[in-house]
Amino acid sequence: KDLLESELFGYVEGAFTGAKVKGKPGKFELANNGTIFLDEIGDLPLEMQPKLLRVLEEKEFERIGDTKIIRSDFRVICATNQNLEDLMEKQKFRKDLFYRLNVIPIYIPPLRKRQKDILPLARHLLKKMTLAANRSDMDIEKTAVKELQNYDWPGNARELSNVLERAMYSSDNNTIYKGDLPFHLNYNAQAQGKNKKPTLKDAQSQAQIKAIYQALARTNYNKAKASKLLGIHRTLLYKKMKEYNIGLKPE
Repeated sequence: KDLLESELFGYVEGAFTGAKVKGKPGKFELANNGTIFLDEIGDLPLEMQPKLLRVLEEKEFERIGDTKIIRSDFRVICATNQNLEDLMEKQKFRKDLFYRLNVIPIYIPPLRKRQKDILPLARHLLKKMTLAANRSDMDIEKTAVKELQNYDWPGNARELSNVLERAMYSSDNNTIYKGDLPFHLNYNAQAQGKNKKPTLKDAQSQAQIKAIYQALARTNYNKAKASKLLGIHRTLLYKKMKEYNIGLKPE
């Protein structure tokens, strides 16, 4: 809470051990004539909440160790993944602060309830990743698209971002195939058990799944051509497809 207070309100020289020689402006001071975004507001310590309420109401505050009043005109946007009404009942969040913040509430449904948003968001994130990694643009193959759309995404956009980043680095070309997706997405993870620790056998299976899906996608699901591409007999390909629950036709 002490670090949070210094970050929000700033401090003057000598305010505490380790303070910068010339002090430091806080985020509310820097947000003058602009916007300050407070993420995870539900985690704000209870003893900090009256101080935040005063700043919101008065638009003025003092740096730590100073008596000079600083006025700042700012707009506030807050976010939380917690139920603030429940926190108020448990006396972990002040009612007066809640009503001060809850002017224009915006509810964002979880990603699993916005299936139409998954693909546009995935492509947007992937474009940012390839740009940051200095790689050429990547496409998402249609069976991989279905896998992304059918997944429950308990971790929402952050989990989607992590999945795409992993797939980007595991892919050896400019297309993400279903087999490039993490093991828990494409090999019936629920049947395997959510708490199952990864093993060498899992890694080998994932590598085989990836190779099979890539071969099928590149040959438009022609089993003879796919088995030739993989360097195995067509009978073994059918056996592996059955073992890994890979459909004979694109899903």
